[in-house]
Amino acid sequence: MKNKYFELIINYRNTVKKFLLLLVVFNLISCNENDFLEEKPLDFLSPVNSFVTFEHYDAAVIGLYTKFRNEFYGSTNALVAPRVMMQATDLVFYNHDAGANTDFASLLNPNSDFVYNALWGPAYAIIYDANVIIGRAQSEENELTEEQKNKVLAEAYFFRGYMHKMLADLYGGVPIVLQETVEPKRDYVRASRDEVYQQSVTDLLFATENLSDIESVDDYRISDLVAWQVLSEVYISLKQWDKAIEAASKVIDSPATTLMTGRFGTRVNDAFNPDMPWASGGDVYWDLFRKGNQNRSSGNTEALWVLPYEYNIDGGEPGGVPLEVNFCPRIWQVTIPNSDGTNAKLIPTPNTYYGGRPGGKCRLTEYFYHTIWDESGYQEDIRNASYNIIRDVKVNNPASEYNGQWVMADNVPIPLKTWNDTVRNFFPIPAKAASMGDHPDDLWIADQTVPGSITSITGPSGKTYRNEYKMRLAETYLLRAEAYLGKGDKSSAADDINVVRSRANAPDVSSADVDIDYILDERMRELYVEEFRLLTLTRLGKLVERTKLANPVVGNTYGEYQNLWPIPYSEIEKNTGAVLEQNPGY
Repeated sequence: MKNKYFELIINYRNTVKKFLLLLVVFNLISCNENDFLEEKPLDFLSPVNSFVTFEHYDAAVIGLYTKFRNEFYGSTNALVAPRVMMQATDLVFYNHDAGANTDFASLLNPNSDFVYNALWGPAYAIIYDANVIIGRAQSEENELTEEQKNKVLAEAYFFRGYMHKMLADLYGGVPIVLQETVEPKRDYVRASRDEVYQQSVTDLLFATENLSDIESVDDYRISDLVAWQVLSEVYISLKQWDKAIEAASKVIDSPATTLMTGRFGTRVNDAFNPDMPWASGGDVYWDLFRKGNQNRSSGNTEALWVLPYEYNIDGGEPGGVPLEVNFCPRIWQVTIPNSDGTNAKLIPTPNTYYGGRPGGKCRLTEYFYHTIWDESGYQEDIRNASYNIIRDVKVNNPASEYNGQWVMADNVPIPLKTWNDTVRNFFPIPAKAASMGDHPDDLWIADQTVPGSITSITGPSGKTYRNEYKMRLAETYLLRAEAYLGKGDKSSAADDINVVRSRANAPDVSSADVDIDYILDERMRELYVEEFRLLTLTRLGKLVERTKLANPVVGNTYGEYQNLWPIPYSEIEKNTGAVLEQNPGY
């Protein structure tokens, strides 16, 4: 199933290349000036280069999946996803020495490309592509059967509804775009936030009715349950609590879904190594994030939507999400002074068992590393186990006189004075963001004096080398808990939260302690560096409050009005036929 996806991507790209060649030939032989000047979309299947067969439409739908993955999960850049969807929140802040600007009151400038490129541009690009597919599929100029048409429309409607929902989460009210754009349009107006969410409901309901069930779809494709999950979140935003509960229950009550509760998958039989206990794991939460364990075809009944990646395969993009380079510390850059005045590295080169080749580009907050576990059962909760959040490591370098000693337990004198020391080089490693022992063979260097040594080349070495969850069942329980809380049923909210906490061996929460901040803490414990935390907080109007509380490095630069991002000024400026209003405060 995985290989079929990459085969479809290759076919899609080859189709586009063939059309490009035909267009070049056509232009060379044509002498009609009007035809020559006619604008033709060259990088996307369109009416010009013909939607006829189901294969044409399916290739275009695969293009939606690919664009979504590449736009929101493909970059290490600080100002685009995935980093921008997690940092500058209660979870993550920038490092300092890379020159990144932590003053978000200034960075969230309507004139900045940042506020366009982070979400506005990519989301509307996907909406545009979805509208092309929808318009062509609804025409009579194709060979689609009714069943094929509904299948194509269901996936296209899902992406259109999902993108409108994401836009409303971050910017509030935005223009609703439901038609293929065939000529410049300069009279967009903002719908209200609720109107945008309601349009998402319309699109997503069609998707729930026409997408295949989760046991029938290939690993990489969305099912009806994925649409139900997004629909639940949209209903929460509309404060339609009963509908949100019903939508989430469609996912939770499905006989095809259940939380993974026991060890499973590719690394379950790894031999325990006392020098690197984190490298062989020890529980189901660790297993969830190991290479080869994400797909339903591998036995994972918790996965709902998984983004496919493959190393050194066309369309694999290339080998995983750059979580390791973004969110793990540069252990391989830590130096330790010897008594003779020389220095030695903690490890001589990047190492697959020490988190690979991270860049320390971002650091999770102290609120994440300490506060949320103090209230959760610091010792009991497996999500905080020493192999899931690695707070101490052994020096592993024969050139160091501290070789074999634990950095923290044995008080090894590593530098911990500057921002560079503690924000880039040494802080606890979130194992779910790292490829512990799973880096490809061709990244391993010849000198294995220290086992697991890999190349320090930046590009290929900082990826996860696995498929990536977009949605899994644990989040569904927390969404339903949020809906129950909104309805005033704190007892049922606690019950759902405790399903997730029970899997984590964490003590139950009482209904009296359940509020929206507790649910946000539980989402952080379960979904850190998975969920787009920024959108969760802006959806709830909690970005400024929570970031000031948990991440003062960034939070103290926020203005109170910045629970919504500004509308990009470039969009306002070129919208000459109507007023595209700016959000208050900008």
